[in-house]
Amino acid sequence: MEEYDAFRSGVEFGGLVNTTEIRALICYMLTKLDPISGETLRTVFQEHGFANYFDVSEAISELIRMGNISAEYTDEGEERLVLTQSGQNVAWELSPLVPKSVREKALSAGLAAISRQKNAKENDVQIVPNGSGFNVVICVGAPNDALMRLTVYAADMAQATRMKDNYLKDPVKIYSEILASLIL
Repeated sequence: MEEYDAFRSGVEFGGLVNTTEIRALICYMLTKLDPISGETLRTVFQEHGFANYFDVSEAISELIRMGNISAEYTDEGEERLVLTQSGQNVAWELSPLVPKSVREKALSAGLAAISRQKNAKENDVQIVPNGSGFNVVICVGAPNDALMRLTVYAADMAQATRMKDNYLKDPVKIYSEILASLIL
C-alpha cells in the first residue's frame, strides 16, 4: 500500500513538486499568457494536476518577492500577474528544466482558462432553480437586444453547471450550430 504524501496531493503523474520547476513553469506561462491572475494560474495548476495548490501559491509569492513577476490591478480591481525582465530571464534559463510536454499542456490549459473567463464576461448564462431541477438560461447578445435566448432544463446542479461550462468553452460554435440547424 502506497503511503499518503501531502506534498504530492493533487499532483498527477509527471507533475511538478520541485519549487524551482514550478517557478520556471509559471514564468514560462507568463511569457505567453501575460497578464493572467494568480487565481487563474493556481486553478490551472490544480485542475490539471501540474502542481500542488499550496506549492503554486508559494511559488507565486516568491516570484513576486524576488521581483520576477509583479501583481498589478485593473480599474475593476482584478489582479493580473505580469512578468518582469528578470522573470523573462528565469523563463528563458530555467524553463528547459520542465518537460516540454508539461509546458505545452500547461500553456494550452492556461489559454483555455483565459478563453473561458473572457466568454463568461461576454455571455450571459444563468442557472435558475425551477422546483424540479434547474433551467440553464443562455442569452446571446445584449440582454435587452438578444440575438438568441435559450432555456434548457437540467435535472441537477452538476448537470446545469456542466452545460454552462460547456457553453462557455466555445459559445460561437454552439450558437452557429443551433442557427445552422434552424436554417437548414
